[in-house]
Amino acid sequence: MNDKVTIKTIAKIANVSHTTVSRALNDSPLVKEKTKKEIRDIAERLNYSPNLNAKALVEHRSFIIAVYFTDLNSGTSPSFMSEMLHQIKEMLPAGYEIAVDSFAGLRRAKQSINLRFDGALVVSQSVSDDMYIDQLAKTGKPVVVLNRKIDRDDLFNYASDDYSGTVTAIEYLLRMGHRKLGIISGKEEFTSSQNRLAGFLDTLQKHNITRNDNWVATGDYSVQSGYNAMEKILNSGDLPTCMFVSNDDMAMGAMRACEDYGFSIPEQISFMGFDDSAYSNYCIPRLTTIRKPVREITNNGIKTLNSLINNESPETVQAMNIKPSLVVRESVKKIN
Repeated sequence: MNDKVTIKTIAKIANVSHTTVSRALNDSPLVKEKTKKEIRDIAERLNYSPNLNAKALVEHRSFIIAVYFTDLNSGTSPSFMSEMLHQIKEMLPAGYEIAVDSFAGLRRAKQSINLRFDGALVVSQSVSDDMYIDQLAKTGKPVVVLNRKIDRDDLFNYASDDYSGTVTAIEYLLRMGHRKLGIISGKEEFTSSQNRLAGFLDTLQKHNITRNDNWVATGDYSVQSGYNAMEKILNSGDLPTCMFVSNDDMAMGAMRACEDYGFSIPEQISFMGFDDSAYSNYCIPRLTTIRKPVREITNNGIKTLNSLINNESPETVQAMNIKPSLVVRESVKKIN
């Protein structure tokens, strides 16, 4: 590391202002990509490393982005949390770190929100988050809400349209000839669970297919809960030809239960998941699922939060409900 190399040194070599260098190194959309690359190349060549403590004092920043989940102990599947955090870290502005917490954890510990951050990303899964989202918004610090569509128009909000994703899933299963459909739903208080269950039931009703209550079970998005829910369905008597499972982790647990009980997949029971987690392409058989647009949600969130932190945000607050897509693999048998 060369302590003598500063932003002004890079600015002089690049023949730009030190403000442009600062913006380029923080991935500001106000700087052209070609200029960003030139500045980054110079910084790398000179082994430039920002003094974050000094920079934080000068700019009155902490260089920390807070990431809040609804609950880290229950309902948030490890694969979903891992993918979200991986995407967030991959897209972080230069020099920033993340601090991860949950609203449920704050509630259990009776703690207030730690305000030592420059901006907050809320990966919201439940309306129980609204109280904390309101507290964050009232701090005046930049806040972007991801994952769940919220009922307010003053915050940037990027969510997954889980209802339409589920309709896509069930319509595909119907085209494959399945009429005896079951569901393992997720944690009841989570909005994603409610939207996926509603999409399932509404699509059955649209096609005049009667719901069999023996094939409806509830988990908490964990692998074990998927196993337990499927075990209950397998012991109910008459079996569905296909299960729609509200996330891939539960689907893999449910598939394991079928294997343990001697049922072959998809020959006897087919499976459709949701999320397209990293493991869904490697289980046996590979899982047909709905790909949640995690990268698009996260990319929009980080870019917007960075703009807000740098006072470069657009005048209009944006809300996007992004539609998931179908990923066809090998776990659904065609029976028509």
